[in-house]
Amino acid sequence: MHTQHQGLFGTIGTLWHNWRKCRATVAELGSYETARVARDVNVSTPELTTLAGKWPDAADFLSQRLAALQLDETAVARTEPQVLRDMERVCALCNEKPHCGHDLDRDPSNAEWRDYCPNVDTLDALEAERALRRLDRKHNR
Repeated sequence: MHTQHQGLFGTIGTLWHNWRKCRATVAELGSYETARVARDVNVSTPELTTLAGKWPDAADFLSQRLAALQLDETAVARTEPQVLRDMERVCALCNEKPHCGHDLDRDPSNAEWRDYCPNVDTLDALEAERALRRLDRKHNR
């Protein structure tokens, strides 16, 4: 049991260190460089600062949701990289993480997430696009 506590505290310590390091890196850039980086990645400066303070896994629920919808994240990254990046940003900034995590753990196929997920319209568009590609392939056979 003592080892488990050390593991937990070690993990928390690592996460805290990484968070502080990310925040310090953004602070060291200065306002001009921070604004330039934000512009380069297509987010506002406040969003960049907020994103820098998030844990590295801040958008993991998006990967799980894509899998639940049987959407290939690698294919989306290849064909629609900006769309995926935007969905990751939206997911990372979302305040519904506890609700989303609970829903994904309980029943990923339950449609409750559609009521609160800020990426629902984009995910619907990706599903519609996939359906059109399937129809097109079926039609062209």
